Amino acid sequence: MKCHYIYTKDGEKVLIPYCWPVVLTGDMSQCTCRPEKTFAAFERERYNETVKALRAEIKDLEHENAYLNRIIKKLTNQKRKNENYDERAACGAAER
Repeated sequence: MKCHYIYTKDGEKVLIPYCWPVVLTGDMSQCTCRPEKTFAAFERERYNETVKALRAEIKDLEHENAYLNRIIKKLTNQKRKNENYDERAACGAAER
């Protein structure tokens, strides 16, 4: 809870303190209570943090996937070049 005022049936304003500075001084401007979040606000914040972390992980995985695909393509091209070279060398040796 947080320090706050309530109104009685007679319309009187009554201070309900929850922290010691307000208890000792009676001054609401001295309140040191943390702002209270509703359960929904707390859950929404946790949800947004989780979504942000998952999006960052997805982005990292996409970059890693692109990097690995480049490596695979490079190795596949090298293998094809080596196979073509071997075929040409075999054809040249058969002609001799």
